[in-house]
Amino acid sequence: MGGGRVMPATPQEVADIEMLSSMMGGSLDHAHALRLLRKHQNNLEKAASALLEGDNGEDAGAFADLPALEPLDTATVGPRTPPPSRPEKPVIDLTKDDDDGELARALQASLEDQPTTFGPSDRAPDPNWAMVSSNTAVGAPSGMSQDEEAMSRAIEASLSHTIGEDIYEELPLEERIRKGDTPVALRPTSSGLTYAALILHGIFFIPQVRNAVATWLPKPPSDDEMDDDDEEDEEDERVEEDETTTESGPRMSGLTRQMWSIMELFTNMDLARMSELSVDAVMEAFNVKKWSSPAERPGDMSSNFYRSVTYVVEQALEADNLNNVEGEEVRLLTLRYGHLDPRLSSRGVSLLACLSVNVGSNPETNDLVSSLAAELIPDPTKKPVVSRQVIFDASESISFQLVRDATPPSYDPTVGRRSERATFKYPLSIYLDQFMEKSYELADRKRAAQLTLLQKVKDLEAKKKAILYFESKDTLADLQSCLYYYENVAESDGDPKRADEIRENKEKLRHAIDKIKEEVHNIDVSVERMRDEARGMLDCPELQKHRYDLRAVIVHDGFFGRSHLYSYVKYKGKWWKTVDYLVTEVSEDTVLNDPTGLHLGAGPYILIYSRPLSQEKENARAPWPHHVKDSVKHNNRMFFAQLPPEVASRVEDPNSPPSSPPLAPTPSEHTIESDIVEPPESRDEPMDLTV
Repeated sequence: MGGGRVMPATPQEVADIEMLSSMMGGSLDHAHALRLLRKHQNNLEKAASALLEGDNGEDAGAFADLPALEPLDTATVGPRTPPPSRPEKPVIDLTKDDDDGELARALQASLEDQPTTFGPSDRAPDPNWAMVSSNTAVGAPSGMSQDEEAMSRAIEASLSHTIGEDIYEELPLEERIRKGDTPVALRPTSSGLTYAALILHGIFFIPQVRNAVATWLPKPPSDDEMDDDDEEDEEDERVEEDETTTESGPRMSGLTRQMWSIMELFTNMDLARMSELSVDAVMEAFNVKKWSSPAERPGDMSSNFYRSVTYVVEQALEADNLNNVEGEEVRLLTLRYGHLDPRLSSRGVSLLACLSVNVGSNPETNDLVSSLAAELIPDPTKKPVVSRQVIFDASESISFQLVRDATPPSYDPTVGRRSERATFKYPLSIYLDQFMEKSYELADRKRAAQLTLLQKVKDLEAKKKAILYFESKDTLADLQSCLYYYENVAESDGDPKRADEIRENKEKLRHAIDKIKEEVHNIDVSVERMRDEARGMLDCPELQKHRYDLRAVIVHDGFFGRSHLYSYVKYKGKWWKTVDYLVTEVSEDTVLNDPTGLHLGAGPYILIYSRPLSQEKENARAPWPHHVKDSVKHNNRMFFAQLPPEVASRVEDPNSPPSSPPLAPTPSEHTIESDIVEPPESRDEPMDLTV
């Protein structure tokens, strides 16, 4: 068997190593550089290219003279480099019958030492061998890889971006026609409000919210409130900017106005025959803060706006709703949770609309369920011990803000580049039973059994490593090399004792190799079985009563601007991607495995789930108020009247919406002062929704 010593570097190799090290800013390990040089037959140019590509030269280490270790289920064909042995036949003279001596001269020239020269190459330039692109600026910080330089330039471009450069693109009228059941895009005029528009867009696709908003009917003001309004009118003879008029005459303001703007917008999103809608009126009603700097995380602003919308919707449905005169509590978007501390006589209960989940800090919790467990279940090994958090009352919907680790991945010297971030995993359906007050004890017992299994898996993997490796050497590869030697190289030279020794060694080596393979195989089978059992430990009927299905995902690609935030929503059994005004159908796999923004510490940042419904209920049209539907129909007719006749003739069901940019607003007795409706005189007939 070959020894483990590495031949010292020759003077020429030392010079090449210094050259490679200077290319990497002086931080290159000399052993690493020597391995690369020898792997590429001391070709400096190839070694440099391999270094930039992350090659660490490990396959040309101290055991290069041993055979390659093949997979355990395949037969060993031969060694990587056969051990030295005596030649079985005389050396063939390749120069024999070389009448003109040309071949001999070529061989002789190839054996002569040629000094290495440095300087411009006399070869024709080949772009495939270019170590630096011709359009790459010189003077990048020392030690930065090409990928890091590209990322740095991208970040600088994002930071230099201004909101004035993000132009609102106005589409031609014929391109604004909604096709079939394609979801409608929501577009604010200001780019800084895109994040809020996507939140409203995602909430609309929660069927329970859609139906609840459709059945909301605000209470009329009391007599005292109307008298107060009359007195104010007599004194001021003006209308406050945040007030509007309803069908019955009284004004609405504050929370009622905000709820009305949501209901009116959602009606248009459902019935509109236009592909995009303006959300400026809703943004104004909520006084939404703009996303004005790349330093601000859109997730934080989105979760805050989500909580504002949640509060308005639930308060309006509870306290200002003729269809809920008893004021029954509504758990539509917020759940009740708190710390479960047996030392306290009373529970500390809080309302939660959007749960923050830390992402990326631990590879073992790089999925939604594991991250939730890390957030809600205290680690008993840490001091001081924190009381457990549980969900007391579940809601119809729940959302999660994914808070990502902004620290870039660390540099891994073993591969010569930064470690890769893994895509965060979230399921199509999630069960919250393991976090509920009524079932957390059962979940804890099963989780303890799960941890026991996972510890056994770790022990078995450690045992497997001890079998296969000794002092960082591959034991099985060494045994296979020895067996190859005795099977193909070793000779007895007619010595019976030597022949018996060779035969005995071959039998011992085969037995040892088979024994190792068998034991490793048994460990692999046991590990896979235990992992499967651990994965399914919490999958039992007792912990699958509170199921939630994925409805919407909002994504940030890491840069700043209108087109750098987008969403996925599920509508009528299909997934749709919305980027600004563009809405396209996508696959389920795209939704669950979108790697966008991963290298910039971005990606999906809002997940919205809700309880499952039957397909019939999920796809049913919500019972929107008739006077709002009539307003939508009127606006539809106005929009289609502006289309060329040949285009309008191909459009079906002109049953909605406002235009974007908006038409000149005309106040209605039904609605707030907005661009969404027109006067009741133009609505001669009820809206036909038989589609």
